[in-house]
Amino acid sequence: MSSRGRLALLFVLASGCVAGCSSHAEIVPLLSANGIPVTEPTTVPLRVVTRSTAVNDPLHLRGTRVEYGDIEAALGHAVASATVPWADVHRAHPSGKDGWHLFVEVTNAEAQYDDGRVIFSMAVRATLRMRAGNIYLAQTQASCRQGAIVAPENGARTMYRCMMEIGRDLAGWLDGVDLNAVAPRPT
Repeated sequence: MSSRGRLALLFVLASGCVAGCSSHAEIVPLLSANGIPVTEPTTVPLRVVTRSTAVNDPLHLRGTRVEYGDIEAALGHAVASATVPWADVHRAHPSGKDGWHLFVEVTNAEAQYDDGRVIFSMAVRATLRMRAGNIYLAQTQASCRQGAIVAPENGARTMYRCMMEIGRDLAGWLDGVDLNAVAPRPT
């Protein structure tokens, strides 16, 4: 058989394998696997979004075989719950007509277990923008470090204390943001 003939036969066999292999693929039905996706209404004055940059999620607790997951989601809840009062107070401000977007980027996160102690640290960069027009208002950084003498698998409370500290720091920072500096004036 010529090399061209072998190449054609190889192509046919490969095509058949791809077609046969793909018919046995497992399909994951999203609606039954995870439920209906719910999008929060735009009437929420402050939308908090978290993302990680070069941070593993789940986060490995060095010195153990334990990993902690859902870092972004937990941080999002901590920040959102701490900043609700600020958003409610400023809802009547012209820049709050369509609300704000607080983007919280996890820039560093470390977890270690040393001498019977869980130590967790995190750093974030937060950017506040108006939802309408995505207009930049302010940016800051915050960090935390918490430790506790607990078993490696019981360090979630320590991590939550650190995230709540970041949430409180960002809420305090929001209190100092001058919304009049860049917000459009009513006409």
